[in-house]
Amino acid sequence: MRRRLAGVSVSVVAASLMVSPPAQAAAEEVRTITREDVILQYQRVPKAVTPVKGTGPTRSDFDGDGVDDVAAASDLSQSGLPHQATGVVVVRYSSAPHVDYFAGVLSSDGGCGCFGMALAAGDFNGDGYDDLAIGDSDEVDPGNKTHAGGVWVIPGSRTGLVVNSAQHFNQSSPGVPGAAEDYDWFGAALAAGDINGDGRDDLAIGAYGESIGKVREAGAVTVLYGGVGGLRTAGAQQLHQNLAAVPGAAERGDHFGFTLAIGKVNENRYADLVIGAPHENDGQTWNGSGMVTLMWGAKTGVKLSGATSVTGAGVYKATGRQDTIAWYLGEALAIGDVNGDGLGEVIAGAPGAQTPHLNGGLIAAFTGRTGGAGLSGTAVKIITQRTAGVPGSPEQEDRFGAALAVGDVTGDGRADVLVGAPGESIGTKTKAGTIALLRGSASGLTGTGAQGFDQDHAVVPGGAERGDHFGASVAILNLDGKGPLDAIVASTGEEVAGDQAGYPSGTLSRFHGASGGLVPQAGSWSGASLRTDRIWPLRYGARIAGPVSGGPRYF
Repeated sequence: MRRRLAGVSVSVVAASLMVSPPAQAAAEEVRTITREDVILQYQRVPKAVTPVKGTGPTRSDFDGDGVDDVAAASDLSQSGLPHQATGVVVVRYSSAPHVDYFAGVLSSDGGCGCFGMALAAGDFNGDGYDDLAIGDSDEVDPGNKTHAGGVWVIPGSRTGLVVNSAQHFNQSSPGVPGAAEDYDWFGAALAAGDINGDGRDDLAIGAYGESIGKVREAGAVTVLYGGVGGLRTAGAQQLHQNLAAVPGAAERGDHFGFTLAIGKVNENRYADLVIGAPHENDGQTWNGSGMVTLMWGAKTGVKLSGATSVTGAGVYKATGRQDTIAWYLGEALAIGDVNGDGLGEVIAGAPGAQTPHLNGGLIAAFTGRTGGAGLSGTAVKIITQRTAGVPGSPEQEDRFGAALAVGDVTGDGRADVLVGAPGESIGTKTKAGTIALLRGSASGLTGTGAQGFDQDHAVVPGGAERGDHFGASVAILNLDGKGPLDAIVASTGEEVAGDQAGYPSGTLSRFHGASGGLVPQAGSWSGASLRTDRIWPLRYGARIAGPVSGGPRYF
């Protein structure tokens, strides 16, 4: 059986790649914020805006104006920050008159560019403003100097994110379960939602490299609960597969917690937690690998009974084809009510699936269930690029399902699913990338009426080029403050004017929602357009903040 390592970046681009910073608007002095002896670097750049006021649901509204703000992560090609940075998260506001830049600190002994490779937005203190959680899975613990990982949480306000009120958590924080160890990857996956039904969002944190006893890289998930003062460690839970309440058993390399999602699956008022372990049974079965686990929410937090799980092998019959095999099920996760019955479907991506080409990719939509009925390998719909109506055709390395976002972009009351296939070839242009919008319907997720877009579309900015990886990350947000939800799609490999060959700035393209589906908008945001006198983003859009974030990274 095939074996591949979890997708993380293992290098930081040298600051010497570019030497002449562009002229920029005057910027505030760069600051550093220290919590638990860990440093967060910060720059705020003034930006002229016209304040807006929106209506409808929002998902990353840090300044509370009814329109979502866009927080996106990138690497750095150049940095004039006080400390060498491991990555940057750029926050563009809809009304607040500035752009914010947050960066981690690279250890003196090196490490990966992992700052911001997990992002989640949620209202953790219940004040009506979304807050931003940033994972840095290679962050060094100041106490024992291990590369164990950490998470920063920055609260929102009328003026945007308030860095002075930032919280920091790692496995050495008082009350956080577990202990900091090398390559736990704490913070590699994040998901926000109200698990205990108190009106404040909670945060699930994946540490897929966590050792359980002597079992290395078995993986664990920590849940921190929201409170008036923000996230708190009191009552925190740690979940792993050696707990009686969790299906399976802790095994080396399972990577339990590699991906996460929080959303309402059943009919009660509590959001539920879904956990991906994409390397479960890796090399042990011929008809699939990976596992997705559903744990119910309750007044007391994650319920320690009634959990269910499904493996890649468990959905083999549901594919309906002998040559379609769900390898590494759960490398992407999302939750949404695609059939409008009030119950949420669990959407799991398997971009490494055989369809029949290797790494062609598929998604599995598990039906929302009433009562205690959870995930089932029979109550699932499998969709690939061979499914009727789905744009494109399965090819090797398409990686259909590598990125997922769920939300109602057509305004019919049912969630739709936006799927990224960043490895898709467009003509002879390999790894140019594409996206597909799959519509919700009364009968569930369907290929009927599906849309497909790539950068050779007449309106989509740029043009399809080799290695653009259009669709490497996607998000469904409220961008225009009205009507159905909208979408943002990253092209992390896109090079723009002024880029050095092989070091792309990356771009984000916007799509507005409408009854007929997504409508592409002219123009895009590039990493180059966000350069400051100190910071030059590279591969902009590697992650986009929404309810969930984590999984492999594709360039």
